[in-house]
Amino acid sequence: DAVAHDLKSPVTSIRGTLESAVCDGTTERLQESVGEAIEGLDRLLLRLNTTLDLAEAEAGALRLDRKPLDLSEVAKQLAEIYRPAMAEKNQRLVLDLESKVVIDADASLMERVVSNLLENELMHLPDNSEILILLRTEQGAAELTIQDNGPGFPLEIRERAFERFVKGNQSSGHGLGLAFVDAIVHVHGGSVKIGLASSGGALITMSLPIGAFQPA
Repeated sequence: DAVAHDLKSPVTSIRGTLESAVCDGTTERLQESVGEAIEGLDRLLLRLNTTLDLAEAEAGALRLDRKPLDLSEVAKQLAEIYRPAMAEKNQRLVLDLESKVVIDADASLMERVVSNLLENELMHLPDNSEILILLRTEQGAAELTIQDNGPGFPLEIRERAFERFVKGNQSSGHGLGLAFVDAIVHVHGGSVKIGLASSGGALITMSLPIGAFQPA
């Protein structure tokens, strides 16, 4: 029910865009509207894929292609992708990464996990803020921490942030990002938690086991 309700608005918007273009009748307007509709459908497909992956992960039915993965390289590469967009908001991204932190993981899913965390920082953190990504090995686990000096998670959602469709009143997201992060980390045998940074900002710590994965 929640998914169906969540999809109604974008589907209606895409239909309205195309209907308007057909009524307008000009080639230029039609091309613009088709482009807008394709972008809308891409966003919709991403949301559907995330919802399906999340459901499969929670049901223990998600298939993983687990291979040795250097988490420090994943963090570096994604940080470089997000750095320009963050710079536009005068957000400073700082990396403090231990090298060669290798875990056994599905590379595609783990990249989406880190990307979701960085996307949250980009979307919800005010301009002129600082984000720190810290990676360390602690007692046989890879510990990735992302913290900032922003306002932190609203108190009303802090305890429920990893539940589906839970988001702050000012959020423009869909409440799936952190639920996806939590599900994927747990299916890899790890854990993720939310805390409060010393600056008062948000603090998310993800812990994943280090060691050789033995396929069944």
